[in-house]
Formats: sequence, structure tokens, C-alpha cells
Amino acid sequence: MSKRHTETKTYIKEALTHLLHEKSFEDLTISDITRKAGINRSTFYLHYKDKYDMMAQLKQDNLDSLYHILTQGNIEKDTHTTLVDTFAYIKNDFDFFQVIAKTAYVNFSKSIKDFAYDVILSFPQAQDIIINHYGVPYHYGLQVYLASIESLISYWVATGGKESPEEMTDIISKVLKIDETISHNNQQTQK
Repeated sequence: MSKRHTETKTYIKEALTHLLHEKSFEDLTISDITRKAGINRSTFYLHYKDKYDMMAQLKQDNLDSLYHILTQGNIEKDTHTTLVDTFAYIKNDFDFFQVIAKTAYVNFSKSIKDFAYDVILSFPQAQDIIINHYGVPYHYGLQVYLASIESLISYWVATGGKESPEEMTDIISKVLKIDETISHNNQQTQK
């Protein structure tokens, strides 16, 4: 992707973020976005089909970046650092996450839950970890796990992200007992 292409998408994202503080996504027009971003409508349409495509791509770009952090780091060996990096990414782009969380079209809660599901499935030991943690059939434990992750992240974003990435990592680790569960599962695997 060229530097100009990246810059244009950044201008559009910043304009969208600013405008969503003023009006709802449904009331937002392409003209509003292009005027605020300082670009032509034709430039907008080089990147996106419409505002829904724009929102879907911007949301997906952020989720892809988070997925990369979670899967490229060694979450099983260094859970704390990987989670801190994840929350730091959200915190660094907090204004965007906050406005999309309030945008009904995005369905932020479902997006977080689906994202967490994809991340969990990328770890081969996830099923054993969840079964050991909850002591219930996997699909039920998975739903509790996903709902907990979604609730904690959604609440953090909705309340202004006052806690640091380190504090959020501690909170989510304690609630889900991540370190204990992974440690226990690693001991079981080594036997």
C-alpha cells in the first residue's frame, strides 16, 4: 500500500471518528466525511464503495491488527505482555474504538465476541484450557469465556478507558484466571 493511500485512509478514519462525536452513523453522509477529511468524493470512492464498506474495512483493519498482536506474540508463554500490547493498541486508537462502540451498525459487542472466538480457536489447547477452567462442557465454558471478554472490553471502552493497559490485563487475567489455567494446562501437557 502506498504512503498516499495510507495517508488518505488515515484522514478518512480521523474524519469519521470526529464526526461520530457529532452525529450518528446513519445520519452521516459521504460529503460530511470528505469535507472533514479534506479530500474529494472521487478519492473516497477509490477506497470504499460507500460508508458501510468504509466502516467495515476500518473495523476489520483494527481487528486484523489486534489479531496479529495476539497470534504473533507467544500468548501461552508470555500472556501478560501479549495482553498488555493488545490493550495498548486499543488505548492508542481509543477514540475510534469508543465511537464505533456507540455505532449500532457496527454491533461492537458481537464484533468483540466473534473476534475473541477466532483468537481462541487459533490456539490448539484452547478447548482443554476452557474445559479445565470451568469444568463444564466446552461449548458452555466457551460462551462464558467469550461473554466475559466481551463484557470487560465493552465496559472499559464505554466508561472511557480510565484503566491502563496493564490494569486491564490484570483485571481480565484475574477474572478469567488465564495464568493459572494456562500454567495448569501446560503441566498436564508435559506429563
